[in-house]
Amino acid sequence: MTWREDLRRVNVGGRQLIGASFRGVAFLVDSAERGGGRRTVVHEFPLRDDPFVEDLGRRARTFRVEGYVIGDDYLSQRDALLTALEDVAGPGELVHPYHGVRRAVCVTVSVRETRADGGIAVFAIEFAETPTQAPVPVEVVDSAEQVSDSADAAATATEAELVEQYDAEGLPAFGLASAETAFTSAVADLSAKLAPIVTATQELATLTGQVALFTVEASSLVREPGAILGEFRSAIAGLVETAAAAPGALMGALFAMYLTDLGSPVVATTTTRERELANQLALTGGLRRVIAIEAARLSPLVPYTSIDEATAARDQVAAMLDEQAGLAGDTAYPALVNLRSEVLRAVPGGTAFARVVTVTRSVAIPSLLLAYQLYGSVELEPDIIERNGIRHPGFVAGDLRVLGDV
Repeated sequence: MTWREDLRRVNVGGRQLIGASFRGVAFLVDSAERGGGRRTVVHEFPLRDDPFVEDLGRRARTFRVEGYVIGDDYLSQRDALLTALEDVAGPGELVHPYHGVRRAVCVTVSVRETRADGGIAVFAIEFAETPTQAPVPVEVVDSAEQVSDSADAAATATEAELVEQYDAEGLPAFGLASAETAFTSAVADLSAKLAPIVTATQELATLTGQVALFTVEASSLVREPGAILGEFRSAIAGLVETAAAAPGALMGALFAMYLTDLGSPVVATTTTRERELANQLALTGGLRRVIAIEAARLSPLVPYTSIDEATAARDQVAAMLDEQAGLAGDTAYPALVNLRSEVLRAVPGGTAFARVVTVTRSVAIPSLLLAYQLYGSVELEPDIIERNGIRHPGFVAGDLRVLGDV
């Protein structure tokens, strides 16, 4: 077998000819060149005749081809080859007549057509070899971290706005009574709503101590707008182990705290009462914003069991932030709006969740059997019981809400 017969053959117009193809589009080859070599750096030193050549590895291989398409339908052949070379992204399969099958990408291409020749288009193409490589690192956005950063910014802006709006200087004790009531009510809720879900002994002891200290120092703290929100937020942020072990329970507790009655608005009948009302509104707004911000921080961390649960939690957080943004001033408003948008992007995010569907069982069956019928295992039987409030797992019937697409 001669070297010509050994070359890769392609089908052009029903005839077997020596040629090449790229992405399955055939063309004939007139001449071909291969580029390559080693990448080097030559180091020359004073008073030394011999240089030092540093080898940095193999150069990228290139394949320069002079080819053509010919025939009555050369225009359609030309356009098909140009499409394969230019319009499709990424590397493709190059069948080279002298170097076999290569994975390559078209670097440059030029086409020459003349009236004298007619019926032929001549191509000058340069291919660069693109061997299979390790996947390029892909940047993955940490949505939970972005929400946390936005929450920090919103908390800082909220504290700054309280300092701007809150004026306790010169007010008598009775002029700060409503602010003190709002703070002590919020502090009492820290104990009532959060303590039952704290399982870490040290965190519970710390929370209990903070609540006791806040209660004793309430009358002095309401005169320090720069510290009051920071102290309140630190009590929530300090529940690190609880947030890691039960983020959903902690977020639910914050939802409940957000609705706590912090006292009726003061009737502004005098100048002192007007200042008291302004301080009361600024402090109650700041306290609720802290609660909403910390709930937002937790929202991407909760292990939701369904898309319905995730979107419901997200919408509740967004509604809280919407309400507070509407009541906030120019300082806190942008940060709250940005935090809301980050929460909407992060929850449910790219995680695939099951949807909640309704199934009907007219005949009572055990919950274990139902779980096996639905999922092929009994692992989700507790979810069926909890989601439907089943009191007798041995007798399950009626319309039942269960996870679909599990």
